[in-house]
Amino acid sequence: MRLSMRPDLHRRRLLLLLAASGLSTLPLAGRTLAQQSQPAERPEQGSGTGLKVIVVGAGMAGLSAAAALVEAGAEVVVIEARDRIGGRIFSDRSLGVPVEHGANFIHGFNDNPVAKLATETGARPFFVDQEQWQLFQPGGMEPEDFETDDIFDDMDAIADKATEEADGDKALSLLDVIEVIDPALVKEPIGNWALTDTYEGELAAPLDEISALHFDAGDLYDGPDAVLRDGYDTLPKALAKGLDVRLGEAVGSIKHSSDGVSVETAKGTFTADHCIVTVPLGVLKAGAITFDPPLPQPHQKAIAAIGFGRLAKVSIAFDEAFWPKEPHFLGYAGETRGRFADMLNLVPIHGVPVLTMVASGDYVEKVEAMDEAALRSDVAAVLTDMFGDKAAAPKTIVRHMWSSDPFALGAYSFPAVGAEPADHDVLAGSAGPRLLLAGEHTSAAYFGTVHGALESGERAAAAILAAHKSAK
Repeated sequence: MRLSMRPDLHRRRLLLLLAASGLSTLPLAGRTLAQQSQPAERPEQGSGTGLKVIVVGAGMAGLSAAAALVEAGAEVVVIEARDRIGGRIFSDRSLGVPVEHGANFIHGFNDNPVAKLATETGARPFFVDQEQWQLFQPGGMEPEDFETDDIFDDMDAIADKATEEADGDKALSLLDVIEVIDPALVKEPIGNWALTDTYEGELAAPLDEISALHFDAGDLYDGPDAVLRDGYDTLPKALAKGLDVRLGEAVGSIKHSSDGVSVETAKGTFTADHCIVTVPLGVLKAGAITFDPPLPQPHQKAIAAIGFGRLAKVSIAFDEAFWPKEPHFLGYAGETRGRFADMLNLVPIHGVPVLTMVASGDYVEKVEAMDEAALRSDVAAVLTDMFGDKAAAPKTIVRHMWSSDPFALGAYSFPAVGAEPADHDVLAGSAGPRLLLAGEHTSAAYFGTVHGALESGERAAAAILAAHKSAK
């Protein structure tokens, strides 16, 4: 979930990578079966006839790949370790309305393929307005307009100067250059809130893990962000219609060669002509799947280099709203950076007294170590600091801890210290004659997004269909 109150600043960074993230930076030999950053065309009817493909993972990347291949006439089996589809899209309705444990927004609605899918399925979008926000300091005080204007000017200066200050040094973190450009920022609550809102919450990583050279990497679609009123999981459910999805089967090993692939789970062995592996980057980093032969060295280096972030999202229901009902977002400029700095207000979206509170940076580990009683106490302390005696005790709390989820092991990819945008392109290239990876971590332009995952799946499917056509 990317949740920021100031889109102008954090989205400006996304405009800068388009030239640098093109596949032209890689030799042709590195991408026999893959294309990068361009949405795939609809598959030609019958172009997959006679083709057998295994897709590992039933998130948006896996389902979009499988749907495209089936449409082309291929025989496809999707193998999913969880007992549900959707991957890091996980809608929870236990509070009476959908709250999102994972992906929350369609980022940039105009021409976005996820928005197109939402429209086709009849999903009801609510367009959030990042201008509708309200910030609270300790004691419930709100900063003056000139204070927020000044802090945003400071953030603009960091965005403008950080890469120049890094001077090509891959080993420097965003925190390193901030401490040179404006060290006072990290010493005051409102400065730490701005850093959390703009970077740590956006990229799902602490400042000292984010690359000073590539913190502004990525591309974006235009238009507003949207929440789906019926739940984000309506989209993977729509993609999965008619697909052969095997739930509850964790893949242990994949053998691949020029003759085909063999995928082993605890329940059996699957064979096919090709395999697309769409598990999250955290699972690849952990070596949870054994590849025989191993993934190419460039892939292994890219997997190690790219960061895989962490966020802690907590959705809380109350008997009634004691906070301002109109703002779409609330902010908390507390003493500790990352301590529930950003909150999504579900009153305007669903008309219910529910907040989704987000912890980021180093504070994520503290939140994930809390049992429910400690979490309730921590949430209550934050809200009491914001609203005083008006703050009520939480009625119900729900969360999902992605960092310890064995089928995710984190939130989404980010530009880590030492990583390069081209590392994503490496992962989009062929991992073997019959093996491809897909997922948001394989998209240099759209890493960390649902549309990046969806487009990567379509790209991988198109590459396999092209290879199948050329082999006829």
